[in-house]
Amino acid sequence: MTSITILQSAADARPDWVGRCMTSVADWSERQGYKYNYIGDDIFDLVTSESRDKLQHRRPILADLARLRWIESELAARGGLVVWIDADTLVVNPSWSVPNSAHTFFGEECWVQPTADGAWRAYHSPHNAFMGFTPASPVLGFLAYLSESIIERADVAHIAPQMIGPKLLKALNNLAHFTLVPEAGAVSPELLEEWVGEPGPVTVCYEQAARAPLALVNLCSSLARSDEAVLRAEQFLACHGA
Repeated sequence: MTSITILQSAADARPDWVGRCMTSVADWSERQGYKYNYIGDDIFDLVTSESRDKLQHRRPILADLARLRWIESELAARGGLVVWIDADTLVVNPSWSVPNSAHTFFGEECWVQPTADGAWRAYHSPHNAFMGFTPASPVLGFLAYLSESIIERADVAHIAPQMIGPKLLKALNNLAHFTLVPEAGAVSPELLEEWVGEPGPVTVCYEQAARAPLALVNLCSSLARSDEAVLRAEQFLACHGA
């Protein structure tokens, strides 16, 4: 039987709703018999001082690399399957189990957003808010190396927010065809607004494109800056008893 370790990290000063999301993951891990590890800003100690200095004002980008280094460390220490889950991810199906038949997997988002002509379109893409690796993975070490290399060479004034996260995974997936887990998805602000209010065209677009019922939902806290966005996140958590 493969041992499974769940990793999460968040700053001590975090929104209440993010803390409740983390509690849902910790409770789910205990229910499933997974080991659960959490650290705070110590995660940034796992990257080089050069990277920390360069990205001191771009910590979400630095976190994309740091999580890979932490996964490497945990795999070296305990083996098994190590799974990263972003702190702003809510467990909505506690009976769902992590797949353990692949050496590498990533979550898959069905992201609904407006087009230039005012219609709605769903995009299926890998994301790094949920990802898992075993010691047999040929991807983890390369992904960490590539991410660090990009940071070293990039102009910090022009580095895209998701350059070594979802944008990089999407580019690599076009070549590698990773194992993707649609049950671990992410929700766009427009879709979340309808989920906690009245269903409309965004929901219709999502339901026509979605591939599997969600078990884990990443609520994209980086996009939840306004009072209205925070309220929608709070309402969604309340709908799921969190």
